[in-house]
This record gives sequence, structure tokens and C-alpha cells, in this order.
Amino acid sequence: MFPIGPDGLEEHAEMLFRKVFRTDWEQPGFGVVVLPEGTGSKALREVMVRLKELLSREFDGRWGERLEYLSMGRFDQQTTTKLHLDGAPETSLLMLGYEATSVRSSLHIADYSRCARDLGLTPAEFLQEHNPMFPAGAKLLEPYTTHLEDWHEDRSRLVLINNSSTAPGDARFSPGVMHGATIRNPDPQASRIINSTMIAPRSLAGDDATAKQNVFLRTDEISGVI
Repeated sequence: MFPIGPDGLEEHAEMLFRKVFRTDWEQPGFGVVVLPEGTGSKALREVMVRLKELLSREFDGRWGERLEYLSMGRFDQQTTTKLHLDGAPETSLLMLGYEATSVRSSLHIADYSRCARDLGLTPAEFLQEHNPMFPAGAKLLEPYTTHLEDWHEDRSRLVLINNSSTAPGDARFSPGVMHGATIRNPDPQASRIINSTMIAPRSLAGDDATAKQNVFLRTDEISGVI
């Protein structure tokens, strides 16, 4: 977790790419970027789109394919969520843009791919046999989970999560992680707005997302998926 301004994106894009789209166990599979104080909603979304393009360039350099949006949306969420993967292709990136809020939460990132390896399983086998939605699966992941308790919720933040389920030997092996959140003080009078984008290799993403991107950048609506 580190602070970065919009002008520093290009300088840090390669480092973020290596942290998130890891090919070994030295990197965490996720990254948190804290934006400057006062960064508003639309400026946050502009940073998200710019960073996606920079990561797409890095992805193309490594695997010969650009990245594209699968979905884009805005949510006001104050619900605790258990550790999970979001529904997406086996190679995918979840980029979340959190707006500044007074609602305090904890973010949890679980290296389920490493846990699967230690158990002699593929990530897909782990998901089938040890679903963390149930207590036994969640307990297995405890030693592999990072808890972010104080992560600058008074500022806009980006969270990049490798949402993949690839296994060793796959052409684009990049071990994914799970995520979840605990809302510590729900407040119906406040907002906790998350700008959510799911990203995948272009061959898996389908239609061109330019129209969705334009709406995402300009809208004031908080209505779910665009």
C-alpha cells in the first residue's frame, strides 16, 4: 500500500503489474494505491481507466494480448462479504476504486492459490473442495490471509486484485487471490461507494467496451453494473 498521484501512474505501472499479475510466489497478487487527498469520484475513475491502459500494455508485452473490460459499475456497499472470487474468466483482474468515506472497514486478501499448492491441489480443485464460504474452508485460509485494517479510508484508493484461477502449467499462469471485507461501523446516513471494473484478456472479454467506459467516466448514478 503506497501513495501515488495521477502523474506517477506510468512510473509505477510496471511494478504494480508485477505485484498483481505475478508468475511466482514472491509477489502478493494484489496492490493498494492511495490517491492524493481531495481526489474526487470522477478523477478517481479517470485514474482507473488510465491505469488499466498501462497494465494492458504490460500484459501485451508479457502474453501478447491486450486487456479489455468485462464489466464496469458503481455501488454503495455496506455489507460484509466473505472471502470469494468474482465471477470471471480464469485470467482476470478486479480493479476497485474506493471513494473517500467515513464508514470504516477491513479489507481481507487470501492467497488461496498458495494454499491450494501447499495442499497439492489446483486452484479450481481448492474452490471445489474447500469453499471459504463455509467455516472449514475459511479456517484453512487464515494463515494465508492479509488483513488491511487502517487503509486510508479518508482518501480515494485503488485496489488491484488478481482474480484468476489459473494453475501451474497453464499458458498464462498467474496465481490469483480471494478478497472480502468486514464493515466495522455501518452507517445508513453515509455512503461507501465502490467503482468496480472487471478486466480480462481481450479474447475472453467479448464486445468492445468503449461505450461502457464513457458512461462509467461521466455518470453520477450509483446503480450497479453499467
